[in-house]
Amino acid sequence: MGSNILEERMLEDTLSTFRDGNQGGVSPAQGVMLIDGWLQALQGDANMSQLENELNELRTELQAAQPNSQRIRLLMESLADRTQQIAEGPNSEGTWTGGLESLSKILRNFGSKL
Repeated sequence: MGSNILEERMLEDTLSTFRDGNQGGVSPAQGVMLIDGWLQALQGDANMSQLENELNELRTELQAAQPNSQRIRLLMESLADRTQQIAEGPNSEGTWTGGLESLSKILRNFGSKL
């Protein structure tokens, strides 16, 4: 990760959305839009299939008539863990690493409030 312009743009957009929505929260519709963007950015990267599966699960929960907040919280925690692992990976560098670490913290914090 980090070499794709689309991935970098999604990281910026995601960080911005969570920071801007910090006061009022991020709506399920905003979450689905972000997930759709990430799925597009990660498309074709065989190393990201597990991440794509979790994003699809989260997308499904967010679109449910009665979302399961416990399941969403677990998915957010798992995504935070994976993001942290990628940030600490041997191929991470520069501002990309810092952005991923910030995203990991934001996801973990947001998930803990559900």
